[in-house]
Amino acid sequence: MGRKSVPPEPELLKQCGFPQFLFMRLLGVYFLLSDLTIIYAGTRGISARKNWQDFIRLFPVGGLILLYTLLFLGVTLLYYFVSKKTRTFAGIFDPVLLILSVIFFSCTIVWRGGDFFLAVIVALFALVFVIYGLSRIHPDLLNGRTPESVRNGKRSASRSEAYVIFPVAALSVAVLIFLCETALATHRIYGTTTFDMGIFEQMFYSLSHRFNAVTTCERGYALSHFRVHASYILYMLVPIYKVFPGAETLIVSQAVLVVSGVIPVYLIARKKGFSGTTLFSCCVIYLFSLGILSPCYFHFHENAFLPPLLMWIFYAVENRKNILFCILCALTCIVKEDAILFVVCICLYLAFETKGKDRIRVLLTGSAAAAYFLAMSAWLSRSGDGKMMMSSRMHTLMTGENQSSLQIVGNILTNPGHALTVVTSEPEAFLILLEMLLPLLLMPFFTKKTHRLFLMVPFFTFNLLFSAAYVYAAQIRYQYAFGTATLLIYLAIMNISDFDKDRRTVAITSVAAVSVICAVCMVSPNLDQYDQYKNNRATCQGIAACLQKIPQDASVTADDYYLPHLAAREEVYALNFENFVMSGSNVVSLQDVHDTDYYVLDLTDNRESQTAELLKSRGYTEYTSYEDYVIIYAKG
Repeated sequence: MGRKSVPPEPELLKQCGFPQFLFMRLLGVYFLLSDLTIIYAGTRGISARKNWQDFIRLFPVGGLILLYTLLFLGVTLLYYFVSKKTRTFAGIFDPVLLILSVIFFSCTIVWRGGDFFLAVIVALFALVFVIYGLSRIHPDLLNGRTPESVRNGKRSASRSEAYVIFPVAALSVAVLIFLCETALATHRIYGTTTFDMGIFEQMFYSLSHRFNAVTTCERGYALSHFRVHASYILYMLVPIYKVFPGAETLIVSQAVLVVSGVIPVYLIARKKGFSGTTLFSCCVIYLFSLGILSPCYFHFHENAFLPPLLMWIFYAVENRKNILFCILCALTCIVKEDAILFVVCICLYLAFETKGKDRIRVLLTGSAAAAYFLAMSAWLSRSGDGKMMMSSRMHTLMTGENQSSLQIVGNILTNPGHALTVVTSEPEAFLILLEMLLPLLLMPFFTKKTHRLFLMVPFFTFNLLFSAAYVYAAQIRYQYAFGTATLLIYLAIMNISDFDKDRRTVAITSVAAVSVICAVCMVSPNLDQYDQYKNNRATCQGIAACLQKIPQDASVTADDYYLPHLAAREEVYALNFENFVMSGSNVVSLQDVHDTDYYVLDLTDNRESQTAELLKSRGYTEYTSYEDYVIIYAKG
C-alpha cells in the first residue's frame, strides 16, 4: 500500500490560514513577540517605557527576526492542527490572537504608568487593531451562537452561558483579591488617615459596643456620625464588624460590595440581549471602570454601597420587579442624604420610559425620596452638621450662608449660566469628565432618547458642579465617583444595546478593551504600596506592636496617620497641621488639643518631633517608642 499523498500546495496553504489570515497573523505575532520582550525586560528591571534605550540594546535586531520567524511558524502550526479539528474555532483564531496580543501589549506599556493621557493614547492605538480584528469575526461567534448551538437549542445555549459565567467569576475574584491586597497594604504601611478611615473605625467600634455612631475624631468632640450624614445603611455591616473587628474588615467589605455589583450587571446585560463575548465585555466594563476601582483606595466610605444597590435597582427595572425596586430605592436613600438624588433621577428617567400604573409608581417613589431628602436635610441642619456640609460643597451656588437645598436649586434655575461657569472654574472637573467618559468612548451620549440623560444629572452635580467649592468631588480617587460611574456604565450598556447586531458587537468590545487599558494604567500603581509593605513588613509590625502598648480604655491624641490604628476606643483625637502654632519652621505652641491620657507622635514629621518639650510642660512623660518612627507620651 502506497504512502498517503501530500495535499496540493493551495490546499495546504488554506489549511494554514493563508492568504485569508496572513496579514492579521503577521500583526498578531508581532504584538505577541512585543509582549514577550517587554515581560522579559521587566524581569531584568528594564522598562520599555522608561528605559527605552536599554531595552533596545537588550534585543539585537537579528535575534528578534529569528524569534519572530519561529513564533510565526509555531502559531501557524497550531492553527493548522486547530483548523483540522474545529473549523469554527479556526475562524476566530487569528482575530482573537491579534485582539488579545494588542490589548496585552497595551497593558504592558501602561503598567504602573499612572498617567491617564498615556492610557488614552495607547488605548486609541490599540482600538484600531481591536476593531480590525472584530471586523473579521462573524457576530454570531462573538455572541456565542455557533452552528452547533443553533442545532442543539437550549442545551448548547446554557453551555454557552456557562462559558461566560466562569470567566466572569474568575475575573471578579482576581479583581477582588487585587483590591483587597493593595488597599490593605495601604493601611498597613500607615497610609490611611483620620478621614475617611479613622472616623469609620471609631464609629463601627461604637456601633458594635453601644449601637450608636458616636465619634470624637470626626469633629473633635463627641458627636454621632449620623448627625453629619444620614448613613443608616452602615448598620448592615455591624454584624460583620462585630465578628471581625478592625479597619481591615471595613476595607475588605468595601471591596466585596463594589465587586458584587458585577452580578446585576451580568443579569441586566443578558436581559438586554448580550451573550457570549459581548456579555463578558459588559462585565469587564464594570470591573475595570476607573470610577468603580479608584475610590476603593480612599480608605472606606458608605458610598461603596451605591454601585451594587444602583445596579440592582436597574435589574429590578428591567425585570419589572416593583417591590424589589421600592426596597432598593429605600436602601439607596439611607446610604447618605445626597444619595437620594440618584433615586430621584432614576425615577425621572423611568417616568418617560414607562406608562400607566408604572409611571405613577415611579413618580410616587421619586416624590417620596425627594420628601425624605428635604426632611433629612432640615433635620441635619437643625440638630446636626448639615449647614456646614452644605456650605462646604455648594457655597459657590449660594447667595447667603443659610440657604436651603431648595433655594440652591432655585438659584441654578434662575441663572443656569452661573452653574456652567462654576463647573469650568476647576481644572480637575475637566479631567474627571475625561476619566469617566473616554473609557466608555462617550457611549452615554449615544442615544436619541434624551430622557436617558436624567441619569447623567448626578455626575454633573456631584463631580462637576460641586468641584468649584469642594475639589475632592472632581477627583476620581474619592468616593464621589462610586455612584455616578455606576449610572454612566448602565447608560453606556443600555445605549449600545439599541445598536444593530454588528455595531453592538464592535462597540461593547471596544469599550471593554479601552476600559481595561485605562484601568491597568491608573490602578496598577497601587502595587507600590503592596511592595512597600512587603519590603518593610518588620518595621510596620514593630510600629503596630508599639501602638498596641496603649491600654484599650485610654484616651488618645494621635498623629493623623497613626489614628486609624488606634481608633477602636471611646475617645481619640487627631493631631494635624491645624494644631501647631508655627514661628517659621519652629513649633511654638499647640492649639485646640485635648489633655488625653496618651499622645502618639510621628518622629518623621518635623513638627511633631519638636513637640516633646511642649508635652512635658503639660505634664507628659515618654512612655515608649519604636526607633525613629513613633514615640508615645503618657500623662503624669
